[in-house]
Amino acid sequence: MRISCVIPTRNRPEMTCRAIASVMAQDIPVSEIIVVDDGSTDHTAALVAARFPGVRLLHRSGLGPGLARNAGVAEACGEVVMFLDSDDVWLEGHVARLVRTMARGFPVAYGVTRNCDQVGGGEFCLPEPGMALEGHCLAALSRWCFLVPSAMAVEKGACVAVGGFGSGELGEDWSFFIRLAQRFPFGFCGEEPITLRYLHHGSLCNGANSERLETLLASVSCALAETGAAAENLVRFQALAEWTRQQGDWQTIQQWYISLKQEELI
Repeated sequence: MRISCVIPTRNRPEMTCRAIASVMAQDIPVSEIIVVDDGSTDHTAALVAARFPGVRLLHRSGLGPGLARNAGVAEACGEVVMFLDSDDVWLEGHVARLVRTMARGFPVAYGVTRNCDQVGGGEFCLPEPGMALEGHCLAALSRWCFLVPSAMAVEKGACVAVGGFGSGELGEDWSFFIRLAQRFPFGFCGEEPITLRYLHHGSLCNGANSERLETLLASVSCALAETGAAAENLVRFQALAEWTRQQGDWQTIQQWYISLKQEELI
């Protein structure tokens, strides 16, 4: 099995190198690492090229994380693609556990992400303990997004078949997962975290103002509509958008999520 790792980045030189190093430390090597430099204005690309000459470096400009990932997938030689955001790292055994899960017949596999919240403090896991699902996950994803790109593997053909990630800075991954879940079963590789995610002041999940969140919800609603989701799901997202608009802003997506849970909206 040939595996391609796709890392989108912009103006994150040291973080990107840390991410690449975590891929190279895996006990099962990937076939290629593709870094998509999405319009960096600093020395990110130069540092990657100097430290990791074997990495394939693509240059794009202002695509955003989702479309940058798609650009990497288009160039990938592997039958399987694994993603890694530039501010995340793969933990030991990441590749091996996802590969074993796909070997059970799943075109999509995912694992637990341990989130280190450097903005609000503390740690949390996604999915939460005991909340992971395997098989048909569309209904669950219609309520909340319980995985991240950095903790998943997908057959390249499946990724292309659903049109890849969407545009924008928020919700492009959730919409992608919904489109995947409509057509393919998901495999879960166990409760032990396989990815470490840093939520920092430069994270796209920081600065969760109501306008950005409404855009996220609109993107996910469109994806649900494409799947032929039940009308009550679409109405629920409209209600979430209205409640979010009335409540104002949050500092992070996680804080918004906690508020939604407290209101029993998810």
